[in-house]
Amino acid sequence: MWRLLFLVTILQLAHCQSTCPKGYDLVRDGECRGHAKTATITLDLGSSIAVDTCAGVQPSSKPVIIHDDEHQDYWKAFAPENTSEGFLILGIVCDKKSGRYMWADGTRIDYKPSLVGWNPGGRGSPVSADFYCTYQIAPSPPGADGCDNFADDEDDGVCYQVSPATENWQDAHMTCKKLGAELASIHNQQENNFIRRLAVSKGAVNGVFLGASVQQDGSFAWIDGSKMDYENYYPGFPKKNFGDCIGMDSSTSAGQWMNVDCNSQLPVACIRQQGSTEGPVCTGDDYAEGTIITSPGFPNTASTECDWFLTVEPDKKVQMEIILLEANSCCDTLILYDGYLGGSVIEKLSGSIQNQTYTTKTSNIMRVSWQPNGGVNVRGLAVNHLSCCVIFIQGTSTLN
Repeated sequence: MWRLLFLVTILQLAHCQSTCPKGYDLVRDGECRGHAKTATITLDLGSSIAVDTCAGVQPSSKPVIIHDDEHQDYWKAFAPENTSEGFLILGIVCDKKSGRYMWADGTRIDYKPSLVGWNPGGRGSPVSADFYCTYQIAPSPPGADGCDNFADDEDDGVCYQVSPATENWQDAHMTCKKLGAELASIHNQQENNFIRRLAVSKGAVNGVFLGASVQQDGSFAWIDGSKMDYENYYPGFPKKNFGDCIGMDSSTSAGQWMNVDCNSQLPVACIRQQGSTEGPVCTGDDYAEGTIITSPGFPNTASTECDWFLTVEPDKKVQMEIILLEANSCCDTLILYDGYLGGSVIEKLSGSIQNQTYTTKTSNIMRVSWQPNGGVNVRGLAVNHLSCCVIFIQGTSTLN
């Protein structure tokens, strides 16, 4: 059930948040660029048609706007080589109040090309014109409370999250680290009640790991180093030989604690400070088949590099599904390898991709290498993997 809930969340992110319009490329800083249409027009109407055309793609979409060499070089590649072949229409409009030309988004014309010029259009004869549009993906907005995609309990200065994925305590610790957080410590009844309610809302109704473990002297302490100044144990707990880690029973409203085996499989409660600047980290975890893997910081940031080594049984191939990839094609790359060190490249990917599947050819290991160069205004990736097919062995056939 937890995997289904998490998958639904990922799909909601893919479909409910802004993504590139169909046929558009995600190029730089979260900006989508694409061809809207070709039409025969007189050039004096070019800019107004461009504005209307792009607004029809997305309400906030704009015609071609050029502010630097990267913009110029990119759009130059799409422009016809000579005017007899047509024109690429720029989004330059006349501001009626000032009587000055400006870009369609209201910005100043602050760049002029050094070699390739822009031709002003008069009425003239009808010509062929290409209309391209740009669309800026809205970044995930930071929460007003500084908690972003974490939950806020007001006035305590901390943010909480519960991951419904069941895992052992050490892996749970790494899950929180990936989110720029720690396993949750609890210091009063209000925090305890909030985490319990949050756990239930996430479907974690049969316990969650907390961030306390046993020390050399036999006492329990919070992993984040904070004081153990509040306890909510079941009567008689912690019990000898029951385990060296602490979990909360989320099945009752009291949210009481027990010491449990650290290898138990439980969801995890994470905590971080409001407005924390600690970045997410790549943990190097191993993932079982069917586990949904996300880039560090997903979906709020995508700037942290990370490699995953997806493994299945020795006689099988790895089949990896990209649930969502959002990467700037100018700068951010996802590389898939058949094997790991020395393995051949299956595919180099970028831009906006959803629901695409890739399979190794000869290996039961796929190296998935996320290599962002900034990861600006994009969400990163969410993938899943399964075993597929029997690897071809000489003298036998490949089975699907």
